[in-house]
Amino acid sequence: MSLVHCRECGHKISTQATYCPHCGASPHKISMETEIRMIILLIILAIGLIVLTKMSVVHNILNQNWAKKENVFSFPVASLEVTYSQSYKVAPDRIAVSGQVKNIDDKILPDVEVGVRWYDKAGNLLTTDVDKVDANPIYPGRQGNFEVLSVYNPDMADFILFFRAQNGGDIAIINKR
Repeated sequence: MSLVHCRECGHKISTQATYCPHCGASPHKISMETEIRMIILLIILAIGLIVLTKMSVVHNILNQNWAKKENVFSFPVASLEVTYSQSYKVAPDRIAVSGQVKNIDDKILPDVEVGVRWYDKAGNLLTTDVDKVDANPIYPGRQGNFEVLSVYNPDMADFILFFRAQNGGDIAIINKR
C-alpha cells in the first residue's frame, strides 16, 4: 500500500482508499483541473484540424486547382460531337463548363464560339458567357477544347450549352435542363 496526495485537498491518502477521509473526494475521479485541460486539448485539436482543412483550400486557391468535377456527357449534336463537364473553381468564385468538340461533319466549321446560358430553378436567365473553341476552324474529323468561365451565383441551377459560328448562326444547342 502506498500513499498519494488527494486531488482535492492535498492530504496523503492510501491508493486503495475509496474516498479521502479529510474531504470525501474520490481519488479515482478526474479532477476539475484535469477535465479543463482535456477540454482545452480537444479544442486545440479541433482548431488544428480546421486549420489543416483550410490550408488545403488555400493550397487549391494558390494553385488554381479545380475543387469539384461532375459527370462528363458525350453525344453527337448537329455537326459536333460534344464531351463536356461542369466544375467549380475554388477562387475566385468561378464555375466552368469545359470539354471538347469534334467536327463530325464533312464541312469546315469556321470561328466556332461556345456559350453557356445559366438559369435559376424557376427558369429565369441569370447570365450568358461566351468564349472561342481553341481550334478554329474545326476541320472535319478534328476536335477542339473549350472552357467557359462564369462568376458563380448560388442560384445557378441549370444551363444551356450552345455552339455557333462567330459570324452568326447556331451550330448546336445542348439543353442540360
